[in-house]
Amino acid sequence: MVPDSATAAPAIAAAPGHPGPLRPVHPGARPPALSVVIKTLNEAEKIEACIRSVLAATDAATTEIIVADSLSDDDTVAIASRFPVEVVQLARVEDRGCGSGAQLGFQYARGDRLLLLDGDMELAPDFLAAAHRALDSDPKLVGVGGLVVDRVLTLEFQRRNQNIPGNSRPGIKQHLNGGGLFRMEPLRQSGYLMDRNLHACEELELGMRMTALGGHFQRLDLPSVYHYGHSTPPYRLLLARWRSKYVFGQGELLRAKIGTPQLGHSIKAADLYFAVTFWWAVLLAVLVGFAATGGSTAWGIAFLAILTAPFALQWQRKRSFAMGIYSMALLNFHAAGMLAGLLRPRIDPTQWIDSVVRHSAERSEK
Repeated sequence: MVPDSATAAPAIAAAPGHPGPLRPVHPGARPPALSVVIKTLNEAEKIEACIRSVLAATDAATTEIIVADSLSDDDTVAIASRFPVEVVQLARVEDRGCGSGAQLGFQYARGDRLLLLDGDMELAPDFLAAAHRALDSDPKLVGVGGLVVDRVLTLEFQRRNQNIPGNSRPGIKQHLNGGGLFRMEPLRQSGYLMDRNLHACEELELGMRMTALGGHFQRLDLPSVYHYGHSTPPYRLLLARWRSKYVFGQGELLRAKIGTPQLGHSIKAADLYFAVTFWWAVLLAVLVGFAATGGSTAWGIAFLAILTAPFALQWQRKRSFAMGIYSMALLNFHAAGMLAGLLRPRIDPTQWIDSVVRHSAERSEK
């Protein structure tokens, strides 16, 4: 099922001063009804299954598939280029990020609707038809997601699935995590899909922007993707997320929303990380008191109690010592990253991301 471009225009207010489509339609070429954007970074083991799942669920005559690669240093591009897809790639490693990966694909997309996936996902066969029906039935619906089914349950994914957040449950939402099917017109009116400056929280930022324009999102009660994720050990993953700046995302979002009505929402989304920074401040104050009193026993006991209390609380909440320790490590990494992200400079998110086309081919049977 594909949308009719003549009837797909949403009743959402345009953001003044933003450009239209970022990539002009080729002269004489009819734009596709659907653009599928697959974000990749070192997904050589999983990209073939992802592409095959998309090919099986879409119509070759009305769909373009764009693999948006963030300068993988494995065989991701070579494997993807075996298929009838367009492969585009960042020109600079400095532009890597969750926001820039999606935005890279968006700036090449020509369809009326856009399906966004990660390269470690496989598209559930029944999702697209249901998502198109949902968009057809509600002109203010910007995007439709489904249930993200994790297939690799490391400690990180066990933590996520232990307490499923409300945003991951079916219903009307203010933003979507895990990709989905989006109506292109309001995204083009806004000027961009995802903020290229954000190393995380890019989907939350999109939701804030679209709800400000009068739109909303929906998560359907059926699988949209099967997510195979990473099997990196959890503490090594934390270090990798610092190096990749993923943990900077919350601070980058706060910086992006300074001076906007969405700042309050951004602060609320980071409340746990603000609580951790307050905890640090209290520990520092008690440590100063301990030093000023020449090592007073009372100050020492207070310091140890304040230091260990959050760990004990997480242990009790998670009902697992290992999960409690990991949760505290995660909170501390993200709180530090938030402070670092607040200091990062910004680029205009509507600005074209320097990139190259690595492979272009007409879609055919594979």
